[in-house]
Amino acid sequence: MISLILDTDLGDDVDDVFALAYAARHPCISLRAVTTVLGDTRWRAALTLRLLEEMGVDNVPVAAGAAGGEVNTVTLSGDVVVPPGADDPRCDSRSATDLMADVIAAAPPPVWLATIGPATNAAILMAERPDIADGLAGIVMMGGRHEPAFPREHNFGTNPEAAAAVCNSGANVLVGDYVVTCQARLRRDDLPRVRQAPGVGDSLALMLETYFGRRERDWTSMYDPAALTLALDETFLSLNPIPMRADVVDGQVHFASADESSNLRLAGSIDTAAFHEELLSVIERPA
Repeated sequence: MISLILDTDLGDDVDDVFALAYAARHPCISLRAVTTVLGDTRWRAALTLRLLEEMGVDNVPVAAGAAGGEVNTVTLSGDVVVPPGADDPRCDSRSATDLMADVIAAAPPPVWLATIGPATNAAILMAERPDIADGLAGIVMMGGRHEPAFPREHNFGTNPEAAAAVCNSGANVLVGDYVVTCQARLRRDDLPRVRQAPGVGDSLALMLETYFGRRERDWTSMYDPAALTLALDETFLSLNPIPMRADVVDGQVHFASADESSNLRLAGSIDTAAFHEELLSVIERPA
């Protein structure tokens, strides 16, 4: 059993909500806190609280983190469940970084931090409390692209300096980047199983179907829940053993090989069929 802090920009690309459901329902994950990042983080926190309530989870604190920071237009999915601009009085009064630090200090080890949005909150935490990595088993990140052309990827591209700072922090950092995690997908014909998820199935299916429509396609990648599995083991994503570093070049994060002192590793491959069944099976677990 691992203790997990989930840092998310839930409400845009629909994969975040599936990562939340996966973390809340997985038998080997104890979800200890959720923090939100990017744009209207109070709305993201309100949406998170609504979805956790539907999952039957009422003991996980949710804190709004660093707001703003948008650099491009995104496709929403969560506005069909909670209207934009909404707030929820149940949102934790602590800052995201204070909540993270409190959980890292108090939760049963091993404690993992998963950043599945821009790394702004995590970078602030590491800068304000440089010894915090000592209390973490590791940090899982979804972001970046290890491709020769280095095209932009949303999470790392939104705040590349923050992403690089976390990657190079010295903590045990495992990255499921776009090239690997984009291969994990849900399709329109998965909607019947998604609707079966106890309590939250209707909202999950509504968000997924809305996202299909707005992107004008019948599939979408499950980047975030795929990357999240690295906090457990390498059953679905396999890590490349080569130590890496992250550099910011022309406003983008570039990965390059590093010496053995680096604790940054990138996923190199994924078993898409096995992960697809894993994701659906976990979210279908009883509340």
